[in-house]
Amino acid sequence: MSTDVATAQDRLEALRGQAMDPRLGAARILVVEADSGRRLLERAAELPAETASVMKTITCAAALHALGPDFRIETRVVRGSAPGEIVLVGGGDVTLSRVPGDGETYYTDPARLDELARRTLAALDGEPPTRIVLDDSLFAGGEWRSDQWLEEDRDPNGDIPRISSLQTDGDRNDPAVDDSARGTDPTGRAGAAFAGFLGGAPELVRGSASPDAELLASVSSPPLEALVRECLRTSDNALAEALAKLAAIALGSGPGFDEVGLAVKGVLADYGVPVDGVELLDGSGMSEGIRVPAVTVVDLLRRARLREGALGLLDDRLTRTGPNGTMYDKRFVGENALIGDAVRAKTGYINTVHSLAGIVRTAGGNDLVFGVFAMGADMPPEDPARTAVDDLTVRLHLLGDALLELDEPMRLPD
Repeated sequence: MSTDVATAQDRLEALRGQAMDPRLGAARILVVEADSGRRLLERAAELPAETASVMKTITCAAALHALGPDFRIETRVVRGSAPGEIVLVGGGDVTLSRVPGDGETYYTDPARLDELARRTLAALDGEPPTRIVLDDSLFAGGEWRSDQWLEEDRDPNGDIPRISSLQTDGDRNDPAVDDSARGTDPTGRAGAAFAGFLGGAPELVRGSASPDAELLASVSSPPLEALVRECLRTSDNALAEALAKLAAIALGSGPGFDEVGLAVKGVLADYGVPVDGVELLDGSGMSEGIRVPAVTVVDLLRRARLREGALGLLDDRLTRTGPNGTMYDKRFVGENALIGDAVRAKTGYINTVHSLAGIVRTAGGNDLVFGVFAMGADMPPEDPARTAVDDLTVRLHLLGDALLELDEPMRLPD
């Protein structure tokens, strides 16, 4: 991509042309000055529409706010109500692994079910239980968004499991493979693996732990700040949904999708982020019915850059471009690789949107906060819209300083 654009007006016209690229479809675009929030370029920025996985920035912001960066998700074993009975209590840690020892898993440094079994047996003086009660009540009523999610997103595509609070490896059939198909009973799979590590032949039943039951053993996830990094780096849907539910519960809500959506929207409002038109249906962005305007996402990320409250950690954990970055390896390739390490952002895709939102550093060293949502019907993952989003972002890097000279924002037609 050429950088030989002679005058400021030429640079502005090049940006205008890129933002009106037909490949972007019915786009929503907003670019603001990072420090002041002054609008520089906008196209349908107030129009609510689906976000795809850019939604995960909102979810992670809510989790950091509600739970704190040091929070760890605990999976517990407590004594049951009858002799020989224990209760395995799911705390919502979808990264908990059934792979023993230090075997390979999809998630980074997960808690291990075999370690929980060893600690449990130690508490039971080496005597395996005769009965294991599986308690997945924490997320009851919020396991599957049947009005928005498709069964093929679970199996065979493996994009998302049923969101049980007791599961292992995001309920992947192959714990080490991202898009491995998911099962029909994540709680049962976790319980069977746990029983296998304990030995004996315990009966497996469903139920709930008594609130005052004696704690026998527990294992904990990595701290929340590490889970946020994982969620943004891998765009893991299961982890995003679990974090959204845990945040909502901490805020006094229930685990149902509508309850979670209202709780997370409330966090945005508490930060002063615009919420007009916002409708949140899940934590991952998988739902086509989600409605969020570009102005909401961009304002949130600007506040993260300014390190308001817990949001600074969100900015720190956005994926980066460049040879040492963690952004998806099919983004900013070819001539667009000249952007180097100038972008930190979150990508997103469902079949109606290719999205990217974050911070881009201009050639002049200024930070711009941006959101670009290329909209259309039945777009494939490799759609030209994705390249058009990258092309515009590169133009912002190369030519965006010209926007800072404007007295009024460049407003483009819808």
